[in-house]
Amino acid sequence: MSDQKHTQQFSQNSESTNTPNPLHQLRKADSVLSIVQADIPQPCIIVPSILTAGEATLLAAGAGSGKTYISQYIAACVAAGITSFGNEPCEAKKVLYIDAELGLHQIQARFGNIFNAIGAGPGDQFFRVIHKKSFKGGIPNLATPDGFDALASDIEWADVVIFDNLSALYTSAEELNQNDWNYYNKCIDALRNEGKAILILHHTDKTGKNYRGHTEIARAVDNVLIAAKDLKLSTNAVTVVDIAQSKSRNGASSEKLMSIAFGDVYNDGQFLMVRAK
Repeated sequence: MSDQKHTQQFSQNSESTNTPNPLHQLRKADSVLSIVQADIPQPCIIVPSILTAGEATLLAAGAGSGKTYISQYIAACVAAGITSFGNEPCEAKKVLYIDAELGLHQIQARFGNIFNAIGAGPGDQFFRVIHKKSFKGGIPNLATPDGFDALASDIEWADVVIFDNLSALYTSAEELNQNDWNYYNKCIDALRNEGKAILILHHTDKTGKNYRGHTEIARAVDNVLIAAKDLKLSTNAVTVVDIAQSKSRNGASSEKLMSIAFGDVYNDGQFLMVRAK
């Protein structure tokens, strides 16, 4: 008798604690037909293959390959609402550029050159920069909730957020440690869900053909771009950078996306950045 009671008690406890009744759970799944037939607004493509609302792009390149200059140029064009690299101009977007490396005098000189090159400057309400002197002791470590929260209000304001660069902003994250990138991916996913366009700058590995670090670094991104300086075409006055797309969630990757030339392109003493081919 006691054995029978024990068996009944064990069976009841097992059902109540380990086997929840699925009828008591709220369903979260949507009908795929309801999604296919829904009137879902298409995301705004700000710069094709580089910036799209609700998507994140990782741009990796070696040191001195011009990735910061290119991303700064894109930021200025987007904030001013003008064309960049031949794409159609779009409505001006609010851009936040988080720069963990350049000093104020370098930021001043670079954007001065870029504004002169594009013939326009965005209004104060469209372009903001967080730099090393924005916080006492430097930009906080974004690999921690406290560090990321310190930038939250500025990030919330922006339509486009550019992180320059991964290793300088996520200082406590080991590039080859998968778990160190969990919080980073959670934050990137949250920004994508809010419809923000994100550009993340990073370094390539020793081969120059892949981004550096664990594959988890690119888990939450939609596009991975690899940039490399063209040593044959680059000179002391002009830098030529080739950009290839190694990952795209929206279609096939391409061996080469575009080439960009910047510097004294026409040998007239004026800074310019153009799509070379």
